[in-house]
Amino acid sequence: IRMLLVFIDETSDSKFKDYFGLSVATINYTKYPKVKTEFQKILRKSEWDETIEFKGANLFSAKSGDVNVSIAERIEIAEQVIRLNIAKANARMNFHYLRHTAEPKQHGQEYLRLLPMLLARALPKAPSGAGKNLISVTCDKRSDVKLRDLSEAIAPVLESKKYVALEEPTMVSSNFNTVGVLYADIIGYLAARIDTISNDAELL
Repeated sequence: IRMLLVFIDETSDSKFKDYFGLSVATINYTKYPKVKTEFQKILRKSEWDETIEFKGANLFSAKSGDVNVSIAERIEIAEQVIRLNIAKANARMNFHYLRHTAEPKQHGQEYLRLLPMLLARALPKAPSGAGKNLISVTCDKRSDVKLRDLSEAIAPVLESKKYVALEEPTMVSSNFNTVGVLYADIIGYLAARIDTISNDAELL
């Protein structure tokens, strides 16, 4: 049996309220154990508090995340975990990002509307063969998105790509153990900063 693992997170901007981004990370199940183990090893070596998630929004803020780890150290951690996905033959994980503008109160609605579009780009056609078209979808938890609505929104995309979902999509509260979601978060955060940095004099 083979399975494609899909991790989804969204990002926004505290200064540019209308900004909304969606990030998708995909990885083959055979590569996930090494990536997760090494990711956690890097955090432990850096003495990052395991009860605090290592997320993009904490990279440049000395007041959030593990306050005992400096910003310079956080940037080094991010570089190391991203470097884990560079293999000699090919990347272990693939990332896709979509940006949009909408009023904050519409972000949940836009999440459901835009995610199928992004998944259609991010997912390769399922391989043929018994059990090889299994897919698992895990999302960071959102209070304004219902699991049933999420499942219905992405079902047509999975069907068109010939995948069979492992049960239903799951929503998790990101933490030390949700490495796939943390990757989607970090890449999404950095992509959003690239989008907004030209308008953000304070960050520059």
